[in-house]
Amino acid sequence: MNNTEKRSAKIILFLVLVLFVISLITLLHFINPEELVNEIGIQNGYILVAVVSFFGGFSAGGSISFISLLIALVAGGMNPIYLGIVAGVSLAIGDIIIFYIGSKGIKLIRGKWDKRIDKIANVYKKRKWLEKIVFVIAYIYIGFLPLPNDIIILFLAAVKYPPKKMNVIIILGDFTFALMITLLATKGIMPFI
Repeated sequence: MNNTEKRSAKIILFLVLVLFVISLITLLHFINPEELVNEIGIQNGYILVAVVSFFGGFSAGGSISFISLLIALVAGGMNPIYLGIVAGVSLAIGDIIIFYIGSKGIKLIRGKWDKRIDKIANVYKKRKWLEKIVFVIAYIYIGFLPLPNDIIILFLAAVKYPPKKMNVIIILGDFTFALMITLLATKGIMPFI
């Protein structure tokens, strides 16, 4: 695949993602939550949450649609605990895949990016205190902030953070985030919107 084909594929993927997010936001704007749940059904609601959650941590746009959908489905009467569990599992699977790809893909980077990544990794490894608190920092980032998870996941993949520890962070953080959104939505609190 040459550079033009790669660029075209990236543009098409970006446009599909943008179209999906715009469609979802438009749908949620014009249809009230109860109608949405009645229209798609409860089982299809869980499937929709699983699909949207899988891609939810990949970008800021994905995070917005993921949060909006969870809130709408909770407001429509779906079980917040089940929604949080389904969303957490799917979000964690997507994030673990990103970490794995980032861990393997870092070997493909050559040139000036390789030097920059090595420089960051060396700074990280020289400061033992940073190595000790990264678990907590990463958990707080993934579990409580509505930012794309791939930023911190790819950073930790670049500094060769242990995969077993990263999987624990991802799973705990994604479950915390999804359950926090659904449980706050049951109380009428619309976090991050």
